[in-house]
Amino acid sequence: MKNFIILSFVLLASILYSTGQTYNNPGGTISTCSGTFYDSGGSGSNYSDNQNTTTTLCSSVPGQCLQVNFTSFSLENTYDFLYIYDGPTTASNLLGTYTGGTSPGTVTSSTGCLTFRFTSDPSVTAPGWAATISCGVCPAAPDYTQPITANAGGEKVGACLVTNCGPSTYTDDGGFTGDYSNNINTGAYAPNNAPYRVFCPDAAGQCMQVTFNSFQTANNFDVLWVRNGPTEFSPNFTGPPTQTTQWPAPPNAAGFDDGLFGDLSASTPFSFTSTDASGCLTFAFLTSGVNTAPGWDAVLQCVPCAGGPNGTDNNDCPRATPICGTANVNSNSTGPGIIAEGCNYGTCPAGGENFSNWFTFTASSTGSLDILLTPNAATDDYDFAIYGPNVTCSTLGSPLRCSDSGVPGNTGIGGDTDLTEDVTGNSFVQSMNVVIGESYILVVDEWTSGTGGGYQLSFGGTALLDCTILPVELSEFTAEYTPEYNEIDLFWETESERDNDRFEIEKSTDGINFEVFHTVKGVGNSNDLSQYYSVDNNPSVGPNYYRLNQFDFDGKSKYSEIVSVNILNDAYDMLSVFPNPTSGKTEVIFNTYSKQSVSLKVMSNDGRLIVNTTLDAVAGGNRFDLDLIDYTPGLYFIAITTAEKTYTTKLLKK
Repeated sequence: MKNFIILSFVLLASILYSTGQTYNNPGGTISTCSGTFYDSGGSGSNYSDNQNTTTTLCSSVPGQCLQVNFTSFSLENTYDFLYIYDGPTTASNLLGTYTGGTSPGTVTSSTGCLTFRFTSDPSVTAPGWAATISCGVCPAAPDYTQPITANAGGEKVGACLVTNCGPSTYTDDGGFTGDYSNNINTGAYAPNNAPYRVFCPDAAGQCMQVTFNSFQTANNFDVLWVRNGPTEFSPNFTGPPTQTTQWPAPPNAAGFDDGLFGDLSASTPFSFTSTDASGCLTFAFLTSGVNTAPGWDAVLQCVPCAGGPNGTDNNDCPRATPICGTANVNSNSTGPGIIAEGCNYGTCPAGGENFSNWFTFTASSTGSLDILLTPNAATDDYDFAIYGPNVTCSTLGSPLRCSDSGVPGNTGIGGDTDLTEDVTGNSFVQSMNVVIGESYILVVDEWTSGTGGGYQLSFGGTALLDCTILPVELSEFTAEYTPEYNEIDLFWETESERDNDRFEIEKSTDGINFEVFHTVKGVGNSNDLSQYYSVDNNPSVGPNYYRLNQFDFDGKSKYSEIVSVNILNDAYDMLSVFPNPTSGKTEVIFNTYSKQSVSLKVMSNDGRLIVNTTLDAVAGGNRFDLDLIDYTPGLYFIAITTAEKTYTTKLLKK
């Protein structure tokens, strides 16, 4: 009987423990979504001394995340610590370190698990903690976080360039709920080893703005620098609440004397807005190995600005400048443009653009090709990448040749055997072999600043470049009538453009005598799709003819084909059937003002729907056969519904 009682007690204790009602920091991993979590002393008693215990609590409900709410908290100050990690191990992201009476409050996992590591010294103890356990919706992750590492090969950029006007959320690597990491650097703890990332606008006339809703670092050894521009050495913002750090300004363009650190809660929210011509902001963050803190929670968005990117310079691939031989190039780019492109993070080109110019060229003969870039100022540092053959801006792929070399002065292809090189390279890569008719895209990027003195591009080898000025490649030109507004919409697309100044839209009512009624400015130079739109607010009843006259910068022009729209008056803009009456088959005739799908419905005299189908119509007159041979004689009602209107008529079957 005694053994039975003991066995029963053990089974009961096992059942109570497995329901997860109370956990006295037992260690190991527990799956639960309810109950109470105590220190080892449980409720009402101090915890034990000389502890080093790790307990992981994981959600028992799939798809939900664990939440622990501390209702009391008291540890021996500076000797006993509770470490909380967002994940199933102590290698997970550290959410915080707690001692004394500073309670963690409510801690929510973003991974489904929370890990608690508790250490106590072998002397004085304290009441410890009490917390309730629950599960719920996992917290949203920020749109962007600060990198904690950087590229290999001497690169300090920790992520590809972002062009996004948002609004987007941006935090340290701990996200919304966790502390940032210790020892964030690119090789050693020093201000010039802080990993950085760059955010830029994706629209012309806009500049990036960051608003910090919270900010707290552990001390003045953990510093975030906010910089006005798109590079590591863009100038720091110096307005409040930036503070003077422990480092004096070194003799370079950035300086390290102004950064964000400490508890800036009293100043939040605070904002910085780019005034750089690029419209970009750069963020560099460095931490020591001492303590961590919650970091920051910020919002990135664009605001209109007078000096931001104009969206027309060749610092974006679709605005690439065609070249066909040795050229003196003004490299004073305003920045990386409004499109993030050409980043192969981890390999060349790493991190994307800084101050870039894009070019295109086509081989007019087969052979070898060398390119030499000679800066006008020998101290300027330029990088480059070449894509091709026959790629587009949206499908660049990996570069054929690329240099991220940190060596200032001349750079190019030819004179070495490597295809790509990182920051440690010697600035030169292997020659290219090209085939007649192949086209290539070249990007030249100034790494340090946008105030370079320009450079010369020289081409060598046995191949020649095509210097034929290609006309604007017009891929589409349409005219569509909108009855509800009584206007004709004109739309056209170009596949590529070279030196395109403008389009003049000409109109005629007889197809012979044309007059200009509108002018649209051209993109200029582009290797990507460009779209244009115009409207005729005063169309004529009857035929309306249109053509484009495209003008180059030098005044040369070329006409497009003619398109037309025939606007019918009410007497003719109708649905008709022929023959009517019919013995079975008849032709349905109607008009639409654009290519579209239309609805055809036929109802009998007693209200039954006997035909309900969709037809593919073209712009202008349409004719479709309707077969009612299997239906009884009588009166039928026909309706055609287009995007513009619904037509109805009657058909008599004999």
